[in-house]
Amino acid sequence: MSEAERIRSFSRRLEEATAERREPFAHGVGLFSDSISSVYDANYLVLDELATVEEHVAEADALMERFHHRKVVAFEGGRALAPGFAERGWKLATHLVMAHHREPDRLVDTSSVREVTHEELGAAKRATTLAEAWGTNRLAEQLRQAKRRVGEAVSLRFFAAYLEGRVVAYCELRSDGRTAQIEDVETLPEFRGLGLGRAVVQFALEEARRTHDLVFLEALEDDWPRELYAKLGFDIVDERHLYLHTGHPLTGLRLHTPRLELRLATVAELRALAQLALEGIHQPTEMPFEIAWTDNAGSPTFVDDFLEFHRTKLSTLTPEDWRLELITFFDGEPIGTQGIGATGFARERTVSTGSWLGRRWQGRGLGTEQRAAILKLAFDGLGAQAAVSSAWERNDASLGVSRKLGYIDAGTKLSHPRGEPLVHRVLRLERAGFHSPVPVEIEGLDALRSQLGIDKLA
Repeated sequence: MSEAERIRSFSRRLEEATAERREPFAHGVGLFSDSISSVYDANYLVLDELATVEEHVAEADALMERFHHRKVVAFEGGRALAPGFAERGWKLATHLVMAHHREPDRLVDTSSVREVTHEELGAAKRATTLAEAWGTNRLAEQLRQAKRRVGEAVSLRFFAAYLEGRVVAYCELRSDGRTAQIEDVETLPEFRGLGLGRAVVQFALEEARRTHDLVFLEALEDDWPRELYAKLGFDIVDERHLYLHTGHPLTGLRLHTPRLELRLATVAELRALAQLALEGIHQPTEMPFEIAWTDNAGSPTFVDDFLEFHRTKLSTLTPEDWRLELITFFDGEPIGTQGIGATGFARERTVSTGSWLGRRWQGRGLGTEQRAAILKLAFDGLGAQAAVSSAWERNDASLGVSRKLGYIDAGTKLSHPRGEPLVHRVLRLERAGFHSPVPVEIEGLDALRSQLGIDKLA
């Protein structure tokens, strides 16, 4: 067996051992861990044979409906797929698999490096994650869980460089007894350029060579560490081509109340929400919405239309005209939506809101709780000065939520959802008049402010 084959076998055994779900398909296997769904490296498709890009994208869409991202890993010939994936908005990251063959060009002082536990690395690893634009506390925690799963599948050791009693660089060593992998090499941003990355890798390499006949690592093709690893005696023996379609930047936005979580949903979650809408939101003889979208419940395309509505709202969001439809979850189950939007927000600083809950979730105070969450986002997160809402004059539940939260009457307007005119009451809430009845925590706010250009507002 060649070095490349041994390394692929090592990696595949580890990947399958750490996966919670294994889903074979026509051209390979999907490896998934739903409990850590934000970790791209724990949820992806591995191609054992190549087909067309169209086929692989369709396979990813079908098998990864539970996730916000899509990821496909290919080996020989995989680079040829790059143009087709790029046309569809996917990005390629080629990993060079490098095996250790030669002595390092020079040795550095490793007296600051020592073996540590994963717990001792906790603060440094969290800081490294949060330093990235996409880093969140939720992702940092899921990455911690992912590492724990690796440690349950293979021998896993950690090495860290210290300065003034603080972890400033680290890496890990994975082993099956014969083959060892150096992985997760990181240096805290403020300590880069001091040779600490080289020191921890050299230390790990020396440890690995004592008991292993094959030591390898991976490096991004277009990043500088590949040059460092070559100086340490590593040569390229294989390649992996990782194609990634990331989730929308706002998938990290999450609002938490005592009972609810509001966020964007995956395709699978939107399908479940569409089924909830089909169970009923209001009495069939009434139409509380300004657009009679629930009247299409009998259409065979209802679910697809529902998905397309949410996809379109998200893809057409601009600072001048935007509507964000967050999905409300109770114990992980989608139970309704809470929308917020504005036109000319930079000038008006006024948002509008709209929402619905599945009928079996109504009457529990959840409508008040989800509206309070979105108002907290509007006033404290985005700097809104006012919020408006409207409801059919016989929609006592919606009007009750608005008045409970401090809205005041601001007139009426007519809508014609089924052709006949219906009076809707307009209500307005000034920032000073809002006091949330529940605590609200907001995560991922910076991404939303960036999308809406809030930081550029005077």
